[in-house]
Amino acid sequence: MAEPYRIGDYVSYSCSGVCLVADIRTDAPRGKEAPKTFYILKPVADPGSTIFVPTTSEALLAKMQRLPTQAEIDQLILSTREEELAWIDDRKVRTASFQATLKACDLRELLRLVGCIYRQKQVLTGRGKKLSSADEATLRRAEGIIENELSFVLQVPDDQVGGYIRQRLAVDD
Repeated sequence: MAEPYRIGDYVSYSCSGVCLVADIRTDAPRGKEAPKTFYILKPVADPGSTIFVPTTSEALLAKMQRLPTQAEIDQLILSTREEELAWIDDRKVRTASFQATLKACDLRELLRLVGCIYRQKQVLTGRGKKLSSADEATLRRAEGIIENELSFVLQVPDDQVGGYIRQRLAVDD
């Protein structure tokens, strides 16, 4: 298991985005024999919500990640240029693949996805065409997930994250 988190740490928790580790609490569940320890997470984007992550659940703990540094973000973005995701011509297969990537909420894969869509958008624009509304919606959703984490780490407004990524991927808007 990774080094334990501490109260006051900020982490990324799956699609919930950046969360504050607000508390670490041991509770005895009703009707259960042994008490359990939980990380109590407060999503930055929705502080009224609370996420309880049992410290004994490897599956849920795997969804908690330390936030990357700016240098790690830059390296991650650059590495996705070398690991380009290929455009899938079959709309149904593409949609299923894109949805699986969105559901997984893996930052590297989301960056590869937006890079792929950015490049396809450039190709289509060169032909006087546009992305489909479904592909545009996928792009917006992926950017939204990415923006939550990157804007927090980079200390920039959400609406500047897309430009930051496109600049490093060397693709136009």
